[in-house]
Amino acid sequence: MIEVRELRKNYGDLWAVDGVDFSIGKGEIVGFLGPNGAGKTTTLRILAGYLPQNSGTVRVLDLDNKTDGLKIRRQVGYLPENNPLYETMEVSEYLSFLWAARRLGSAQVRQNRLKEVAASCGLESVIGKDIGELSKGYRQRVGLAGAILHDPSVLLLDEPTSGLDPIQARDVRDLIKSLKARKTILLSTHILPEVHAICDRVVIIHKGKLVADQPLKDLANSEEYVITVGFAKNLTNGEDRLKDIEGVTALEGPSRRGHEFIYRIRAQKDVRREVFELAASKHLPLVELKMEEKSLEEIFHELTR
Repeated sequence: MIEVRELRKNYGDLWAVDGVDFSIGKGEIVGFLGPNGAGKTTTLRILAGYLPQNSGTVRVLDLDNKTDGLKIRRQVGYLPENNPLYETMEVSEYLSFLWAARRLGSAQVRQNRLKEVAASCGLESVIGKDIGELSKGYRQRVGLAGAILHDPSVLLLDEPTSGLDPIQARDVRDLIKSLKARKTILLSTHILPEVHAICDRVVIIHKGKLVADQPLKDLANSEEYVITVGFAKNLTNGEDRLKDIEGVTALEGPSRRGHEFIYRIRAQKDVRREVFELAASKHLPLVELKMEEKSLEEIFHELTR
């Protein structure tokens, strides 16, 4: 659905995007992470067909953005970060305007589709109100409604919950999750809980360069495994056996927790099976064996500092 290869874009001496590669398959929802100024918005504008790159290739829905930019704009749903809206228009007028601008179909088809979109985005109670009268949360809903009006299979969302209060942000996240089954979604954000709530995979960029691209569940243990091991008594020569396990790079401890002795193993792979087998064969009184998971926030700061 989306394929990006060696993408580069500069503004004068600043390379906003510098050799970025990633691809997104059908039905995926991917968090596009990075600090402010990392190049997220520039990348999304290129993917949406509104900004040319300096070099590299971009294909969206098997269309090349250099030769098929108009087709991409017609077939992709895009919510920009600033969510530009006509504040003097009623919600229904604005969506009807977008329908006409896209030349999507007859008045009857439009009426039915507007009802569907209003229901999906929770806009039924404000459909006749001026956009300028709406809260920011409802304005984001209007922006999303405009992005999905033509029923695109790919959605590009740039900071969709930025500036919203917690309740508004939750409502918009719930709306995005409701679209997940039917859309391929690339979601730009710097709000890490949002990624946990919505995404299956993350792509992280920093200073225009790709620094991570992994499923969310694998990211925590991508570089180092940290395993907590507890024993009912202090080890004498057992520590050396733990250090000798293949893949172990460091052993910390023991620290006391009540009557237990706690060690932390750092390793290049998951060595829990080897630790268990060692404890069983040497009759070591094992009481705890678990993997420690880094938080997404810790990983994000490690990759972007």
